[in-house]
Amino acid sequence: MAFHDLTKNKIAPPSAKALLGLGSKFIVTPDTTTACLEKTFERIRRDFSISVFFASGNEDYMDSYEFDQYNNRSKLYIKSKWMPNEADLPSWCFGRLDRFISKVRKIFKQRRATSNLLPYQQEMLELLLNVLELIFPETDKGLGPCAVTYDQYVEACLKHLRNTECYDILTEEEARQGIAELEILIEAWLYDHRKAIGEHAHKFIQQHMIANATSPFGQFYALFKIHKGMKDGAWPTRPVCSDVTSLAHGLGKWVNEQLVPIARQQKSYFKDSFELKKRLDTLVLQPNELLMTCDADSMYTNLQTEPNLKEVTEYIRSNEHRFKHCNIDALIEALPLVFRSNYFKFGDLYCHQKSGTAMGTPPAPPWATITFAIHEEKILQKWSELLPFYLRFIDDGIGVWRVDADPAVFQQQWTEFKSDIQQWYGLTWTFTEPSNTDDFMDLTISIEDGKIETTIFEKKPKSVLVYPSTLLTPKRCSHRTHLWPGT
Repeated sequence: MAFHDLTKNKIAPPSAKALLGLGSKFIVTPDTTTACLEKTFERIRRDFSISVFFASGNEDYMDSYEFDQYNNRSKLYIKSKWMPNEADLPSWCFGRLDRFISKVRKIFKQRRATSNLLPYQQEMLELLLNVLELIFPETDKGLGPCAVTYDQYVEACLKHLRNTECYDILTEEEARQGIAELEILIEAWLYDHRKAIGEHAHKFIQQHMIANATSPFGQFYALFKIHKGMKDGAWPTRPVCSDVTSLAHGLGKWVNEQLVPIARQQKSYFKDSFELKKRLDTLVLQPNELLMTCDADSMYTNLQTEPNLKEVTEYIRSNEHRFKHCNIDALIEALPLVFRSNYFKFGDLYCHQKSGTAMGTPPAPPWATITFAIHEEKILQKWSELLPFYLRFIDDGIGVWRVDADPAVFQQQWTEFKSDIQQWYGLTWTFTEPSNTDDFMDLTISIEDGKIETTIFEKKPKSVLVYPSTLLTPKRCSHRTHLWPGT
């Protein structure tokens, strides 16, 4: 089971792993089954009525703002509560619904539910709920929950927030003043670009501003990087700022929708491991061509806001003819509203991120892809003869390097290439030396007879995962304990 006690003296209860190792997405079965199904029935009535209504050829009722002026159907919309009139539906519609619902009511009656926890796991759950000195945050890379002390977690987060190059700690009055100014700017932007962004997106952004007006701040937290190991006696962490509750969240979603198509046009872009494998499979390598990878150091935090805003604005403006999917003026004016306005809370602290991009902000991935791609394009042109293949997934790059027969020449070229990559507003990269095999994302990639071979990357088992039979065994099967290699 994936659980990690990161406390200094390992003070988490030893049996906590049996419960927390089930993962943060595990849902404990309630004491009783659901009894009130009225909300479910309301949804069924509406969904069924709408399906019948439009199946009868009533396309004229479609919202005239379904598409924006660029004929793009936006995913940003406020869910409609509209329902067709009974007079517009066939007579059999509600009769069938009533008979269906009547039979469902007879089947679904409240009963005592069977717990999906064993007795000792239930006892552990009650115990952990009362252990106030421990908290159980997630680890980075989806490696499961961990246990840390309250002071340990606070100190890990404050280590980031004390970085005055990236963050300002504000008074509540200063933070709310910043939010008030931001609200005025977003309202002005909405007024100027209402037609360009489409009615659906306009309502979506406005509705999020209204919903988040009471507490318009993002929420800061940290993920523990257990895969990196301890450094200077402490576990490193990844700072994350969830902006779902922030004033600019709706606008950030719109900016993300505009930046994604631009990111996908970058030469080094690939969508996922499946696309990477397809492209690797087409390669035929020479004997002197080897694999190399690179990894940006804290990319989001180290993407300096002001110079990157300038670079991306100039890039989008100069390539306007390539980006027909959006209004360029609206996008360029929205970028600083999103990337300069990360106001968030950590406990009773109010903060503002003045440089860098918050992981957890919707447009952060395409923004990181585009910003470095501007620099990358010059690098790829300069080194095209020695770097015939190169791709990057946000902060992870992979390429094929053509190694010179003279070791001294190779070392000089390789050192110069790494130096060129680093020349982007302080962003630093860590490289692996060119070799016949490398681990990249979730693949182990190797060169065999001039062809690329890939397998799923797996860490060596360090433990055994024990799954209680109540989680895996159907009711009528014999109960057993199931064992799998751990990670």
